Amino acid sequence: MPKVMSVVAAVMGLVVSAVADCSSSPGSPKQQLIQNADDTCRTINKRFAGDLAYGEGLGAGDTSKLRERVALLKTLRDQVRKMPEPEAGRAELDSWLDKVGDYITGLDDLRGQLQNYRLGMDLVLALQMGVNEDAAKAIGPAARRFGFGECAKTQKWEYLAS
Repeated sequence: MPKVMSVVAAVMGLVVSAVADCSSSPGSPKQQLIQNADDTCRTINKRFAGDLAYGEGLGAGDTSKLRERVALLKTLRDQVRKMPEPEAGRAELDSWLDKVGDYITGLDDLRGQLQNYRLGMDLVLALQMGVNEDAAKAIGPAARRFGFGECAKTQKWEYLAS
């Protein structure tokens, strides 16, 4: 009987080790998802700080920047949704996707407000910018909880130069 228990203990040790390695394995679905999304986020971060940056203010001329920002984020979200299901962290991934969706909605709302701007709407635009800033900042912690690196770097997405 002791030999059987030793064999069972050894097998259980291998199973536990294999399951633990699965979530951190470089080829695991979760790690592939993280790598692919972080590659896309690296591009988004560069563009949001570069050609899609707001500059010193936001005006009607920035609607094309907002449209492009929304398109990039929707591409990211769709890319992640098409990836194989991660073996762990589904709730964290869903939370991140929800926060990305909230930010997309805010950017789209801001774009519409800029397109339909009327004198006296400055307060509405300022409020929407605040909502967008909060939404962008909420994405970072959710991304880190899932394991993203580049996708967590959202601090300057809503930066206005002063």
